[in-house]
Amino acid sequence: MPGKDSAGIKFIYNEPALLIGKGNSKSLVIGDLHIGVEHKLRDKGVHLYSLASRMAQKVASLLEEFHAGRLVLLGDIKESIMYPDEVEAKAIRQFFSELSQYSVRIVAGNHDAHLSEITGMQSESEILEGDFALLHGHALPSEEAMSKKYMISAHNHIAISIKDRKGGIYYSKAWLVSGAGAGAEAHYPKYNSEIKLVSMPAFNDLITGTDASKFSSKENLNPMFRNRIFDYENAEVYLLSGEFAGTVSYLSAAAVGNTKRRRPQNR
Repeated sequence: MPGKDSAGIKFIYNEPALLIGKGNSKSLVIGDLHIGVEHKLRDKGVHLYSLASRMAQKVASLLEEFHAGRLVLLGDIKESIMYPDEVEAKAIRQFFSELSQYSVRIVAGNHDAHLSEITGMQSESEILEGDFALLHGHALPSEEAMSKKYMISAHNHIAISIKDRKGGIYYSKAWLVSGAGAGAEAHYPKYNSEIKLVSMPAFNDLITGTDASKFSSKENLNPMFRNRIFDYENAEVYLLSGEFAGTVSYLSAAAVGNTKRRRPQNR
């Protein structure tokens, strides 16, 4: 699925970003910027430059390259859960200042308390547009959102662990594509049975993510998975390159050495 323009979705090759819509109505969608996370790392002795300006420049470059008319931010814009210190607040204001020429819509995440006070911009709980519902992923969606063809969320910081030929393990950002689960009808009697949930990787370079194979539905960050509204275990995992890595259940089995299940072929 990633890398292909399907029903108005285009996954940007090797970037934790996607486009929805077509023509002049395209929107660039990203999530989990966590502006200010580098300042918390500094307290632990890890000294890094501010990423706010670098992320803003990257976003502007993608908007121009793909002729997107709007930017949609899917929550967790800032790192602090409550009001940030002045260093983080300044970085947040800098990010939005550098993108002031663009149209921006913000979906609030669980880290975004007081964001409107800092930026002067309003946030939304979810955005419903055409075939799409866009939300952060820390709360259950509306009934109307569940009637859409596609739901796009952030929050989980999707990644997978990869073992190289020398036995070393590194983590790679990834996409997760899920179908409706066994609990969907109980929560949403009029849901679209063909709906797909696309879970995004984090946009911030410092946040690789959480290995999707290490968690089950029961312990998942996302209530849509915990309540089995979407099927986590059979969700398909794709690298940013578009390569199909397997389903969550396959990757989980492989992680513990149970590889009797044949890996599905590339989509």
